[in-house]
Amino acid sequence: MVESTVKDLVAVLAQGREADFAAQWAGEAAAALGLDGLAASLLVGEPELIWFSEEVSARLEDLQFTLGEGPSLEAARAGAICLVADVRSAPAARWAGFLPAVTQLGVRAVFAFPLRLGSLKVGALTGHRHRPGMMSGESIEHALTLCDALTDFLLRKRLPSPSPGDAAHTPPGTAGLVHLHRAEVHQATGMIAVQLGIPLPAALSRLRAEAFATGRGITEVAASVLRGGLRLTANNDPTDSA
Repeated sequence: MVESTVKDLVAVLAQGREADFAAQWAGEAAAALGLDGLAASLLVGEPELIWFSEEVSARLEDLQFTLGEGPSLEAARAGAICLVADVRSAPAARWAGFLPAVTQLGVRAVFAFPLRLGSLKVGALTGHRHRPGMMSGESIEHALTLCDALTDFLLRKRLPSPSPGDAAHTPPGTAGLVHLHRAEVHQATGMIAVQLGIPLPAALSRLRAEAFATGRGITEVAASVLRGGLRLTANNDPTDSA
């Protein structure tokens, strides 16, 4: 049954009709792999979340984006599988910020698979469970099959790379295939760079630091910046009028 479901999911990707699967594919893939959630991110300089099955999957990816560390980033950048059967038993030094924070999401296991074609690193497909335990060998094989199909689909779709200075507003999407989930983050980064007269990477680091220090999601902080309710300063002392 699972193998048949995986074949069906691969077939949907091969057809390439986004409307046929955007709202369901990620959730069905997670269920087929025995996971509680699944998300995919493109590696375009910084990772860009494009696909997720439910809220926790999106928050898990945003957490790693904020901290700049975690299994998804490791899998995408190294092009290698990164499986964490129990985040509470993982070495603390590996992801000093991620490991304590991820437990607050109720996540106990994270499984990240690279999206790649030969030496070309495209991104990562990451699943999670609310209970500890390793994926079965069969499930890992199915995940790799889905990764190959998803990589091919994404390369054919040629999803746009995010631009920090893009003024067009694209709201964060709901579960399914989304474009520029972090559009507000990119816009806020550009605004901070102009306000403080600093390079874009430094502006993004400032935004990440604010999210981490306040325990808020980075997209929430970015929205505050864009509304004018939060103005960050160079000395890490924000002025928040929201």
